[in-house]
Amino acid sequence: MMIYLLHGTDTYSLRAYLDELRAAVGMPDVQDANITSLNTQDASPASILGLCQAMPFLAERRMVIVDGLIASLTGDSRGSKGKVTPETLADWQDFFPSLPDNMPPTSDLVFMEGQLRSNNPVLKNVKAVAEVKEFGSMNPNDLRGWVQKRVMERNGSITTNAVQLLVDMIGTDLWTLASEVEKLLLYATGRAIEIEDVEEIVVFAKEVSVFTVVDAVLEGNRMVAMRNLTKLLEEEATVLYLLAMLGRQVRMLLLAKELIQQKVPQGELGSRLGIKSAYPLRKTLEQARRFTPQLLRLLHTALLNTDVAIKTGAQGERLALEFLVAEMCQTVSGHSIARRGAR
Repeated sequence: MMIYLLHGTDTYSLRAYLDELRAAVGMPDVQDANITSLNTQDASPASILGLCQAMPFLAERRMVIVDGLIASLTGDSRGSKGKVTPETLADWQDFFPSLPDNMPPTSDLVFMEGQLRSNNPVLKNVKAVAEVKEFGSMNPNDLRGWVQKRVMERNGSITTNAVQLLVDMIGTDLWTLASEVEKLLLYATGRAIEIEDVEEIVVFAKEVSVFTVVDAVLEGNRMVAMRNLTKLLEEEATVLYLLAMLGRQVRMLLLAKELIQQKVPQGELGSRLGIKSAYPLRKTLEQARRFTPQLLRLLHTALLNTDVAIKTGAQGERLALEFLVAEMCQTVSGHSIARRGAR
C-alpha cells in the first residue's frame, strides 16, 4: 500500500511519473480494470475508501487517482474558494490521517495536484501519510540536460548551440520542448541537430506569433497588440525573447526599407535580409512598405530604451515590455494622424 501526493507546475514530468506508477499496476490489458480516476466533484471520503478497498482484478495491485482534491478544499484552484464548509473541511482533515489504517496492502492512492501553497492547511495532514513528489519548473541548466538526454534516448545528437537556442526559445514548457525535439529529430534524420535547424523549424513558428504583435503595433492597435502579447507570455515566451524578436523585426524593417528604396531586385531581397522562409519574407516586405524610415527609427529607439531599463533594473521585465508596446502603438497612431493631416 502506497499513498502519493504529486504536485507542481511541471505537469509534463508529473504525468511521466504518474505513467510509471500506472505501469506498475500490471500489464496494459488489466490496467483499465484496476485503475480508477476521480475528479473533485465525485470525490468524498467514502467514495475514495470504497474504491481503495476493492480487490484487484487479475492483478496484484489496483490504483485510485484523485485529481485536484486538495486545491479544491483550500481555494488553491480557481472558483473553489468558499464552496467548502468548515464542517466538510474538518471531515477531510480527519480522513487523511486515517488512510493508512483503512487501506488494504493491494491498493495505491495518488493525489494529483497543480501548484500547492506551502501554507496550504490540508497539506500538512497529507504529507504525514503520503510520499510527496513536487515537480517544479527546471532551471536553464537542467533544461539543457533534459533536451540532450531526450535527444540521446531517441538515438539522435544535437550541438550545444542548438540546445541553448531551443531552450531560449521555448523556456520551461516541457510539453512544447518534447514536441519540438521530435520535429527536429525527424528533420535532421541521420545527422546532428544544428542551430540552423532550430532557426528553421522552431523560430519560424515563434515568428508567426510575434508577427501578430508587430502587425498590431504597426497599425497602432493597442488593444490587439496587448491581447496578443499577453497570449504569448501566457504560452511561456520570455520577456527578453519577445523584446529581442520585436527588436529584430524592427531592425529587419529598417534594412528592408533601405533595400526597397535602393530598388534591389525582388529575388535578391530574401538573401540580403537573411530570411529563408517565404512567409516571414512576405510579411517583412509588406510591413516595410507601409512605414517611413523616421517612424521605424523612433520605434527602434524605444526598444533600445526599454532594453536599458530592464538591464539596469529601472523597470520590471514584464511591465517594461507592456509599456513599450503601448508606447510603440501610440507613436504609430500619432505618426499616422500627422501624415493624414499633412496631405
